[in-house]
Amino acid sequence: MAMKQMQKARIVMTKQGKNVLQEKRILGELDHPFLLRLIATLQDKNSLYLITEFLQGGDIFGKLCDCAGIFSVATTKYYTACVIEAFSYIHQRNIIYRDLKPENLVLTDKGTLKIVDFGMAKRVEHITFTVCGTPEYMAPEIIHGKGHNRGVDYWALGILVYEMVVGHTPFADPSGSHLKIYKKIDKHCQ
Repeated sequence: MAMKQMQKARIVMTKQGKNVLQEKRILGELDHPFLLRLIATLQDKNSLYLITEFLQGGDIFGKLCDCAGIFSVATTKYYTACVIEAFSYIHQRNIIYRDLKPENLVLTDKGTLKIVDFGMAKRVEHITFTVCGTPEYMAPEIIHGKGHNRGVDYWALGILVYEMVVGHTPFADPSGSHLKIYKKIDKHCQ
């Protein structure tokens, strides 16, 4: 098992209480082979704890670094299929993930991919307007605050597939400027 510890004072200071409770609720209802399994939740005076299955195969970001930033087509297909299956499962439950990136895809010791970190996941019946996510993977509708739904997860998956095959995201900016990344996304989506 693994344990995620969250300090209560920090949760309050950063106004993340609602998100932490949402993550706990969502993880608690999910049961899928490509999603992190929540085992228990605990708390003491100072901290909240999420007890999950222990994943010891490393994350996809680290695996990409180990092989010069590019996966074979077969490996890319496998990881993509795992994410599609997981998204299908959560989308049937009106949950959108909104934070797909290599760091949030972790492998078991046998190489099974699991999506982790549901801190930005949200139950959405129709659309939501929350701006969140990692800039290079954000869909235009999130950037512009026009309202979004599960489509943003598939946008991020497209970015991820591109990254696994090409070695970088399509809208990366050497300076790391979020504004420049958003402008590149806009330019290529008109």
